[in-house]
Amino acid sequence: MNEWMKRLRELPYVAADVETTGLSPANGDRICEIGLVRFLRGSPIDSFVSLVNPQRPISPGASAVNGITDAMVAGAPTFSDLYPRIVDFLGDDPLVFHNAPFDLSFLRAESRFAGFAWPGNRVVDTLTLARNSGRFRTNSLSAVCREVGITSSFHRAEADAWAAGRLLLHLLP
Repeated sequence: MNEWMKRLRELPYVAADVETTGLSPANGDRICEIGLVRFLRGSPIDSFVSLVNPQRPISPGASAVNGITDAMVAGAPTFSDLYPRIVDFLGDDPLVFHNAPFDLSFLRAESRFAGFAWPGNRVVDTLTLARNSGRFRTNSLSAVCREVGITSSFHRAEADAWAAGRLLLHLLP
């Protein structure tokens, strides 16, 4: 593990999660909720959370997992409306995800769709760290969190971002 990763205990970082209308931006699925939680020394110090109008229906399967309905997002801002606030909130802080490729695929697609580029912040993936540790029977966010004693409600953006942000400290040396 590189020196920068070891210093993350002392640096501010933003844990991020998105809820989506389905599983693939390549199939037209979109973000319907974003949660960003800034941490410093393992404690949350700020957050940015919003439902997002995906401008398409939420699949029944996605809604069954995240509990977000079309009615809930009908009056929400679009991703392009939120983009400036999101980027401003992120600043240059490292980003922490559980399963970064999934979330980043949606964030990059939404940014492109809105005519912007997703910023190049450093990324840390707690799923990769959990897998590489070999400590866990299964590496889902909820399972790994349970095993290290983190309790949260899961499958909403803010709760999952908070959990990933807390989990990071359990996975660093």
